[in-house]
Amino acid sequence: MSRLHGPRRLRARLFVGMAATVAVSIVVVLVVGLALTRRSLDEDALRALTRQVNLIAAQHVASPLPRRNSEIGRFLATEEERLAILTPVQAELLLPGPAAARLRETGRADGTVDVRGEPFRYAARLAGGDAIVLLRSARNQSADWTPFLLGLALAALLGLLLAAGVAFLLARAVARPVTRVAAASRLLAEGDNPDPLPVEGSTELRQLASSFNELSQELHRAQDAERAFLLSVSHELKTPLTAIRGHAEGLSDGIVSPERAGEVIERETRRLERLIRDLLDLARLRRRSFDVVLGPVDLGSVADEAVARHAHDARLYGVCLESRVEPGAGAIADAGRTLQALSNLTENAIRCTPRGGTVVIEAAAGRLSVVDDGPGLAADDLARAFERFYLWDRYGADRPVGTGLGLAIVAELADAMGGRVTVESTPGAGSTFSLVLDPATLPAHSSGPHALRTAYAALKSGEHVPPSV
Repeated sequence: MSRLHGPRRLRARLFVGMAATVAVSIVVVLVVGLALTRRSLDEDALRALTRQVNLIAAQHVASPLPRRNSEIGRFLATEEERLAILTPVQAELLLPGPAAARLRETGRADGTVDVRGEPFRYAARLAGGDAIVLLRSARNQSADWTPFLLGLALAALLGLLLAAGVAFLLARAVARPVTRVAAASRLLAEGDNPDPLPVEGSTELRQLASSFNELSQELHRAQDAERAFLLSVSHELKTPLTAIRGHAEGLSDGIVSPERAGEVIERETRRLERLIRDLLDLARLRRRSFDVVLGPVDLGSVADEAVARHAHDARLYGVCLESRVEPGAGAIADAGRTLQALSNLTENAIRCTPRGGTVVIEAAAGRLSVVDDGPGLAADDLARAFERFYLWDRYGADRPVGTGLGLAIVAELADAMGGRVTVESTPGAGSTFSLVLDPATLPAHSSGPHALRTAYAALKSGEHVPPSV
């Protein structure tokens, strides 16, 4: 059950985060709006009061009103407003000092004043030798801006509800693809094959779904390749074991002569040994658990060493083996690994070349090629020639073959040295397998065959696997 809560927590966090952000924004807008509204109302009230006192002052000049000064000028008052006709001295006593100075200097003043503890807005004018002071209670301002406050609060509440709804939808839209990826990942971990995820939504979510689909496809391709490899290995292991068992039983029953049984058992045992060692070598190559020391390598010396190494096998097969080296045949590679890869190609070519044929090892700048007079490959075989067991399954019954892993090992070695392998072939006219590496300028004293033999001897004493295809 704990697995199911992750996306929900994500959705909840997204919802809370977005809703809180919007709520804070709304509160800030509300506070600023209230401050601006109150300021606007204050300014409007003061402007209205100023207009009114200007009218009274103009009327007083035209028709003087009686001066009243009891209770600070005896106000002609309502509950909201009070009008005082005062002498300038009385007005200066009523108004704050700065306002009184402005009234004396400019004949007008306005602002806020406390009268017996009650706040009033005032507007004062000098007219006809008197001071006209109009006061309006500031306590009732709340009644003026209460509708604005209620309107802003209602708008904020509606905005918050709308934002919560939008945040919920957005959180669900963001969390849904993540939930789908999590569910599909669980199916993938359990060995199932989930359907491809829909690639939709924002750029990031589309990339997430697309990456998962690619991962799923690659994983299933790898699993299919692993199953095919295990089936192939099982078949290749079964063949020599069946031959060994059959001849052992025939020997026990007296059906097969000891010489014949020993010959077959020895041959199949050697094949089984080569197959197991090739499998181990290929596994090391896949894990990169072997050393590759790159440096300038004299490919001509590698070619000569391969010829010397396989000359005996070539004589046994009745094949002419020779090398052709171009000037400046250098490459950036590992001398021992290059010899190992070339040996695999050479042994495969010798085995496939008919008696009386020729195998040529060509060395040029950044390239080693093995050219044979064998039966060649079909055009549709070229793209898969370096797959494990492919050529064995295709031609094992028609021509001499090795374990079916040699070319795959060559491809892995080439990749480890930053190179590649290629094949060109025409059915009935032979094949050319090439190891392509980065070219290099050779030093004045190249490594030579002696250094290569030393590298080969080190490989034999360590993790080198005898070449086979």
